[in-house]
Amino acid sequence: MKNIRYAQMNKPMLFLLCLALLFALAGCGGDSEPKTANDPAGAAGGADTIDVDLTVLSSTMVYSQVYSMIVSPGDYIGKTVKMEGMFASYHDESTGNTYFACIVTDAAACCSQGIEFILTEDYSYPEDYPEEGGKICVTGVFDTYQEGNYTYCTLRDAKLM
Repeated sequence: MKNIRYAQMNKPMLFLLCLALLFALAGCGGDSEPKTANDPAGAAGGADTIDVDLTVLSSTMVYSQVYSMIVSPGDYIGKTVKMEGMFASYHDESTGNTYFACIVTDAAACCSQGIEFILTEDYSYPEDYPEEGGKICVTGVFDTYQEGNYTYCTLRDAKLM
């Protein structure tokens, strides 16, 4: 019974996780110069600076890094993150909100997790968004927000690459 209540409370995340199980981690071009996944010096992310570049990591490391970001979001707030994965969306009928996420899987593609993103106003939904389940590469500034009793992670002012 506990698992059923958990699934009902986290329907958006459950939906995104189920979608991700169908797809393996996809690639997009990275910079020619490798960057570290987590720069502890931690200057706030700028438009041309990538503080956390997940595109240069193996699928196991990407999955681990995203997990770390979700568990310890305070360590990443304000950093510019670049990640690649699968596009997923969820429309919450009760609030009317639509959520978008980049989903990553582990090396065996048996486990998945994602980070929500909010694109800049330059994008219009659904015209400028990829197909559900399509490969994406997104860059944005890591942040958190409260909705009800829950804290969610997101990439604000995001752009699709």
